[in-house]
Amino acid sequence: DRPVPRLPEIPGATVLSKTHYLVSGGGRGPAIEELMLVSDVLVTDYSSVMFDYALLDRPIVIYAPDWEEYVNARGVYFDLLSEAPGVVARTPQELVAAFETGAVWRAAHLRAAFRRRLGEFDDGQAAERVVRRVILGEAVGF
Repeated sequence: DRPVPRLPEIPGATVLSKTHYLVSGGGRGPAIEELMLVSDVLVTDYSSVMFDYALLDRPIVIYAPDWEEYVNARGVYFDLLSEAPGVVARTPQELVAAFETGAVWRAAHLRAAFRRRLGEFDDGQAAERVVRRVILGEAVGF
């Protein structure tokens, strides 16, 4: 329940927000997939939505003001701060600066590295490979 910093006013920009269903009480609203498709940038904390959003090849900002606490409480599979799919902001000031300086738009190399490392099979053909291997018993390359 940490406060979300206010981003600077950007003419013509709209901020869309989607809280975790456990936080929102399971309330209705736009599906996350719909929001992903209409958005230009994802600002997230540790949500797994970053993996799906990275496949869209659009900027991602990780807002991680409580990284150490999160790691100690939940544990992680990898060091998100050193292997992030985009800019990492640890404070509200860093989050605002990421947009003001344009760093958000210059992190395509981080997204590409993230996709290579964690989404190598997400190429639009994964379901077909699974069906061919599991259902049809064909030898396919994974």
